[in-house]
Amino acid sequence: MNHVVDLAALNSFSSGNEVSHRPPQDPIGAAAQAIEQILAAAHEAGQEEAVRLLHAVTALLSAAPRH
Repeated sequence: MNHVVDLAALNSFSSGNEVSHRPPQDPIGAAAQAIEQILAAAHEAGQEEAVRLLHAVTALLSAAPRH
């Protein structure tokens, strides 16, 4: 199933973020944090399908095993 996400709305939060070239200490935590930012942008943009999908991804990341 394909989901359409408005990239213009999602690009607004990435312009001020600094890109790190090192792997994060906690990749699952870093992914969850990035998803939370995208989720907030999708919620503000009124993209209900994207919000539901991102909530599901957040649930999967929270259940992922960590070392």
